[in-house]
Amino acid sequence: MKQNKRSLYRSTYTLVFTAFIAMSTLYAQKSESELYKAFEEHFNLMDSLIFKAKETPYTAAIQEDKTSEAGEVFAHRQDSLSQKKVQAQIKAMRAQTGLVISGNTYYRVNDGTAPDPDQDDAISGYKNKVQAEVRWNFLNSSLISRASRTRYIELQGEIERLAFHHEQTKLLIDEQKKLLRVEYDSLLSGVLQLRINNLHLLQDAQSYLVSDRSISTDELLDIMDDAAVASRRLSAIPRDYPIASQLSRPTAAIIEIDTTALMNHIRENESEIIKIDLQSRLLREKEKSTSYWRELNVSPFVRYSHYTRKAMPNYSNVDAGLSFQIPISSQSSKERKAIQAERIELLDKKDAHLYSINVEINAILEDIERANRGLGSEISRILTMKNYIEMRKGNYSGHIGQYNFLSRIKEYTHYLECWENYLSYLYERDSLIIELQSFLYHKSILDFCKIEQ
Repeated sequence: MKQNKRSLYRSTYTLVFTAFIAMSTLYAQKSESELYKAFEEHFNLMDSLIFKAKETPYTAAIQEDKTSEAGEVFAHRQDSLSQKKVQAQIKAMRAQTGLVISGNTYYRVNDGTAPDPDQDDAISGYKNKVQAEVRWNFLNSSLISRASRTRYIELQGEIERLAFHHEQTKLLIDEQKKLLRVEYDSLLSGVLQLRINNLHLLQDAQSYLVSDRSISTDELLDIMDDAAVASRRLSAIPRDYPIASQLSRPTAAIIEIDTTALMNHIRENESEIIKIDLQSRLLREKEKSTSYWRELNVSPFVRYSHYTRKAMPNYSNVDAGLSFQIPISSQSSKERKAIQAERIELLDKKDAHLYSINVEINAILEDIERANRGLGSEISRILTMKNYIEMRKGNYSGHIGQYNFLSRIKEYTHYLECWENYLSYLYERDSLIIELQSFLYHKSILDFCKIEQ
């Protein structure tokens, strides 16, 4: 088994070494003067980006909490439609009078000659009877609990609007994440292209030296591996971007968040908390309208009757009375207890949600603090490397030598690696800040941020 592993290792090493020799032969086709020229051109490019490029001011990656113009028009239209719907529902509720008109008519097949068994005397028999009745069930009219029922409808409309705006906020957050990713990809792509060019130049030089038998292939392997990793990272970026326009100074800022003000605002204005409060108020109004009296049916009525008789003159009469139905049950009290239990459950749900978002936000804030520290460290490293490169540039001027060139290109490569780390921390930090925006309702996270340049 051990012998097989050794054999496999030798085969792999032989293949890699053969590939190196083949590539070395290819790169050795470049003359020494051509390599010097390529190095000088790249050094001039890097120096112009580091020491001559104009610095740009920092712009926060996350923008104010504003939707697109089309989104604003759509949101305004939805609010207008929702308000119209609520007003229509309120008008429909207030139009409930509780008045009912009913009527009936009878025709006797025996022509009304036989007496009605329900009447006292034979002369009361009739041929036709027509009745009309007006009944008023005032307990089921809009006069009862009108204010409470109006608030109930308004609360339902507010919950629907809240759900719509919550979805709009999620769309906005997704849009901001996409914009941030594009911005980060463009910056990272520009730096990666420069580092890959550095590594290719270094690979050219190392291949030249390998072919000249001046050095071994060990360092060339590391350079090729670094170039492959950087190329894979660049290929993962979905679009093509130009190289970096300035590497003079990182433009990011350290962002501190007023956690106390942020948490206080979220506890009172987070969309799910507002929704739970609205649902609790809705249940309170529902509880008010759930009573035993709502189950009663007490209806005063006026009834007009007209009789067509064969042997006697026609006859009409008007009756007035009170009709009532009294349910014998404790259903309404049990319904109120169920509503009260549901309200208590909502309070527990609110407490659990507050605890959940508190844990989640604290975790995000800790990650932001960690990213800020990493960002500050990388900014410091970049500035230190810039000063070092400026000092070394003077040492290199006037000297010609392949090893000086190799050392110099490595210094630029290290400088670019610092920029890649800086951009990674910047993207992580700004992505986390956008995550905090998702907890806010109609307010920008920038209102709770202190930006230190």
